[in-house]
Amino acid sequence: MIFETVTTLNGQQEIQRVKTSFILLCGFSFIPLGLYLVIAHEIMFGVALIIFFAPCFILYPMIRFFISGGRDSVAAIVTTVVVEELIKSEIKKSSNKRKC
Repeated sequence: MIFETVTTLNGQQEIQRVKTSFILLCGFSFIPLGLYLVIAHEIMFGVALIIFFAPCFILYPMIRFFISGGRDSVAAIVTTVVVEELIKSEIKKSSNKRKC
């Protein structure tokens, strides 16, 4: 249900990984869960879910597809974190420009 088995290009090895649909489902469900935790219970972990975890879980499948051709790799994970931080810094810069 959560895992899928993928064979390598030469067909000699099978790899078990988490399904992309499950990763995206988790990413999008972190947003309402985080809002619920912050608003109803004032738990600040909800902010971490929204700011840190949701973008990683949403961006990772796309970067895995475009950068590494759908294969899991350390490079795809590192690229996801770098892209996420670049997006956050650009949003922060644009919001600072609006305040001034």
